[in-house]
Amino acid sequence: MSFKRFSGSLSFVFFLLFSSSAFAENPWSMVIIPDTQYYVRNEEYAPLFTEITEWIVENRKELNIQLVLHVGDIVDANDPVQWEHAKESLHVLDGKLPYILSVGNHDLGKNSSDRSTMLNDYFLVSDNPLNKKIFGGFYKKGELENAWYLFKYGGREYVIFSLEFGPRKEVVEWANTVAAKQSDKPFILVTHEFIDHESTIFNYGGMALHTTPESKNSPYSYGISKPGPVHCGQELWDAFVSKYSNFEFVFNGHYKAFRRTGPNPGDTEAIWDALAASYRKDVYPNGNTVHQMLFNAQWAPMGGEGWIRILEFLPDGKTVRVKTFSPHLLNTGNDPATAWKHGKEMEFDLQLNKMR
Repeated sequence: MSFKRFSGSLSFVFFLLFSSSAFAENPWSMVIIPDTQYYVRNEEYAPLFTEITEWIVENRKELNIQLVLHVGDIVDANDPVQWEHAKESLHVLDGKLPYILSVGNHDLGKNSSDRSTMLNDYFLVSDNPLNKKIFGGFYKKGELENAWYLFKYGGREYVIFSLEFGPRKEVVEWANTVAAKQSDKPFILVTHEFIDHESTIFNYGGMALHTTPESKNSPYSYGISKPGPVHCGQELWDAFVSKYSNFEFVFNGHYKAFRRTGPNPGDTEAIWDALAASYRKDVYPNGNTVHQMLFNAQWAPMGGEGWIRILEFLPDGKTVRVKTFSPHLLNTGNDPATAWKHGKEMEFDLQLNKMR
């Protein structure tokens, strides 16, 4: 399998397609990388992960990319070979862009039978000076699976929380302590599990629900729930996100795409070759809105087909343009338009809260 680098005339095509603002007045972008587990477990597909990070670096100036977030399931099995693949791909960003990693169920011991992980054997804050620059602190020293960051750009100063899959009670208590001290700033949460896709099918309006203990593949489906309390999406909402009206975004992965198979709730089946994307917004009593997004591409061909999500923050200071894009399809396809995924869950605009 060969890979072409993104350059030349294709770059111009991308520039025109990405935004109607044509990057006037310096909008800036944030990139969300979905579950990469199927890339790193397969020697043939592993180059697609690196192709993503190389494309991000090559286009960071044109798109004014300032930050990269990973929603977890970095690897498929918590073993050295897969972590080496992930390290090779993500370290492309070192010294070029800050990136924040979330831990998914596959990043933990035996698919979350316990909370052991090799993440911290392969990734350190000190690996990337730009990560070190924004780093705020750990829940437990040296363990990146629960950490917070302070990211400044575009007139905003975000406190970004990265919380483990099915956060423990004590982790959520720690996150609340940090949030209370930073309550004058907008917040972002990156965690592996929060909203799903299946709940959109029989939910009036098609808006995703926060997951419950009964949701398929919630943290309660795994061994990590046996030693003590964990938090699924609704519980994390109740215990953390709902308490702070300055939350602007929650990003997660983990879940599959589903379709309806009958007239009754539960009449669904997984779509194994589709992108999973869901959206939910909640409005706080003071009128602020928190935008919540599931995005996962791992069941697309070749372990994800290179799909990523790009959030473009426009110069008006309030509009965010969400796009779903594949560097791999742009590099290899005959028609650059195939690198864009269209549809209401794949491309849309959001409105940010007013700055205080």
